[in-house]
Amino acid sequence: MKHTVFAVLLILSSFSCFAKSYYFVGSHFPAILEQDQQGTVVGLGADIAHEICRRLGHELVIDIMPLKRALKMVEQGHADAIIGPYKSPMRQQYMQFSDLPFYEDSIVFYTKKNNDVTWVGNFASLRKDIIGTIRGWNYGPEFKRNETSLSLSEVGNVRASFLQLMYNRVDLILTHPRAAKPVIDSLDIADKVIMLSPPVTVNQGYYGFSKQRELDEFIDAFNAEFQKMLINGDIVELNSKYGLNFVAH
Repeated sequence: MKHTVFAVLLILSSFSCFAKSYYFVGSHFPAILEQDQQGTVVGLGADIAHEICRRLGHELVIDIMPLKRALKMVEQGHADAIIGPYKSPMRQQYMQFSDLPFYEDSIVFYTKKNNDVTWVGNFASLRKDIIGTIRGWNYGPEFKRNETSLSLSEVGNVRASFLQLMYNRVDLILTHPRAAKPVIDSLDIADKVIMLSPPVTVNQGYYGFSKQRELDEFIDAFNAEFQKMLINGDIVELNSKYGLNFVAH
């Protein structure tokens, strides 16, 4: 009996040596990362991260904060990872992205129904217009190539961007439908705004791990578990749970 108890304690002790606690951050992204009425962090990004850490035997803490602060936390090594960032060359300098994305967003223009705005997929047609953008967002390579020739008005969040549009401070705004819908509903402006096509770009959201932390083994294990969840359909199913469309790559 003593030998059995000792063996169990040895196994538990060995397991605790490998179990770790990780700290993820992110900004409020509808369906991806948000807080419910009880203050619990929920969303697709949180669900996947918690499930992977559970399978690996690790604990996970997630905090929500403004995007620029979350990015800085990862850049400086104060957080292990950020949930949901789009990939960009600048961000790749200080974070290692997960092998695969876990959601997709079409970046599109919104404008007021009575605005005389022409968008045909060519930024040259918008040189006379003021475009509302959101601080810290990545709008794709084509926008990046043209932004110096555009008139931009940057704000901190999607709601502020739509308010700029409604008060005629901008002619159109750039965002994605996932973030736009709850704001449009809360402001009761569905009959006042329209979404333009074609999309400016399609962004994919990843997990971004800090290069300032020693995370190589954890990142490999995280990617391996994510791959399993992708193959067995868990990732696509979780996207559907939150009303998101995702094509397994």
